[in-house]
Amino acid sequence: MRRVPMIATVAAAAAAAALILPPAIGSTAATSGRAPMTYHGIRGSAHRIAHAASISRLQVVHGALSARQRSRIGAFRSPAGADPAALATGARAPEVRATGAAPMRPGGGGTFVSHSFNGVSQLDSQTLAGPNSPVTPPDQGLCVGHDSSLAGNPKVVWEPVNIAAKETTPNGRLLRPTELLSTLFSDPFATGDVRCLYDPSTQSFIFTEIGFPLATGPAPDGNNTTADVTIMNSHGVANYQFDTSLGGPSAGDCFGDQPKVGFDNNALVISTDEFCNPTESNFEGAIAVVISKSQLVHEAATVNDAVLGPVSLAGDPVVGMDPAIDSGSGTEYLVNSVPFLADGSNNAVGTTLGLWTLRNTNSVTTGVGTPTLTSAVLNSEPYGFPVPATSTGDGSTFSNPPFTITSESALNPDDSRISGPVNVTAAPDGVRLWTALDAAVTPAGDTTARDAAAWFEIDPAVQRVVHQGYITESGAYLLYPALEVRNFGPAAMVFTVTSATINPSAALATLGSNKITTVAAGAGAHESFSDAPPFNSARWGDYSFAVPDPDDGGVWLATEYIPPAASQAVDDNWGTEVVEVNGH
Repeated sequence: MRRVPMIATVAAAAAAAALILPPAIGSTAATSGRAPMTYHGIRGSAHRIAHAASISRLQVVHGALSARQRSRIGAFRSPAGADPAALATGARAPEVRATGAAPMRPGGGGTFVSHSFNGVSQLDSQTLAGPNSPVTPPDQGLCVGHDSSLAGNPKVVWEPVNIAAKETTPNGRLLRPTELLSTLFSDPFATGDVRCLYDPSTQSFIFTEIGFPLATGPAPDGNNTTADVTIMNSHGVANYQFDTSLGGPSAGDCFGDQPKVGFDNNALVISTDEFCNPTESNFEGAIAVVISKSQLVHEAATVNDAVLGPVSLAGDPVVGMDPAIDSGSGTEYLVNSVPFLADGSNNAVGTTLGLWTLRNTNSVTTGVGTPTLTSAVLNSEPYGFPVPATSTGDGSTFSNPPFTITSESALNPDDSRISGPVNVTAAPDGVRLWTALDAAVTPAGDTTARDAAAWFEIDPAVQRVVHQGYITESGAYLLYPALEVRNFGPAAMVFTVTSATINPSAALATLGSNKITTVAAGAGAHESFSDAPPFNSARWGDYSFAVPDPDDGGVWLATEYIPPAASQAVDDNWGTEVVEVNGH
């Protein structure tokens, strides 16, 4: 799911009905039904493109994408075409209570916020890139860990969003000057969909985003993407690029969209959605790129990888296959929902999830064998395709040359793919996977389908959803949920809440608490350049994020809202809020 740069167009990047081709490199033939599918990796490698003692010593790199190139890169990509939520039928989803199941973790307790501060906003992007350079929506890249490049190895909060990356203390105090994404990745063609992970076992920060080969830049059709990877630890900081285009225009001719990231003990795993052919109208499915973690952590000159897929499940090319973050073993897991049907149309009500088990990940380091990826279809609670979220804007416009700014009467929830994290907790008999997605449900006592948060706890050993539920609010809409489990107490979830009377606000809840807490009230309606020509598409957010604190058992959460006026840009007034929920 792509953001809209100033000079982008949000015309459909994929046809309403996708043409389904047989799986490409490194995969078996797809079949319909629930029979497990197994895919095998194809080996490759990537060379280090830059190295420095710390982030602050990286060479400053300015963006080099042309207007024509950004117009292709900025398109919204979905098998159902642009803005599929606008096409939703609004079919009534199953009526549910205000929250899902009872707390799934021992300890009880409610929500206790120990830190909360205003995060990255469009104003930060504008300050770095200059006036008249809006970028929307925010791609949330929250992570928290220890920075060995700073005196005392302090705990820090990184929040890269779109083209700006901030490093702060847990109280929100800036530790370094805000960085350009192009500098962070040593890539003038840095594009976005940025994520950040912290690996406590190696005390490494890992940043990822969409890029293009340094030697050539984007191809004429833009279909030669890379997954840019930056790693930062006691060895310094190093940058790499891994192909996500299935060979580029000379081979697969694909745009690898929205890198989703996780890791196990052996490998960093990146999954991208493959939109192929010169117009990107052929959606082939998701791929998994398995990268040697030990070589990456040691910032080796060459790092090995393997590519698996594109993958299909039950005859449907998979979109949004999200890797688990720190599985704690030599086996990795990935999870997907089913927001679209095999013909590319919206899935009105999904009732299954895909679970993928990735084995032999150490092979990318040892060179013995290759990784294998095996599928399973899991029954789940129903999740209705999201509906446009009524908000506080009145639809009026004003001119801020060269843009027309619209006060949005509805926010765009995109679709029901899993776009937030898949987090992991230990259990007596193995591990559990936790994730959430946008879903249309009809809250108890309400008469209208509204956007809510559907959440899932998965036991990958028995391949079953063991607990699940919804968080809803009668009369309001909850957008882009992200979920993490505290060491003590129930899981915490963050999201945007809005309605005809609630400005887009940052809110959270704990499972089973029957209470939604607003942690940062929106200062007004969402006002954006994206609704008017030449963009013609409302954009709110593509994902929120939730990560564990490395020390105290708490969890860190970040989502989009409308910040105070002093933090707003005129062309698009989005901002983010960063929150820690105490582990006790």
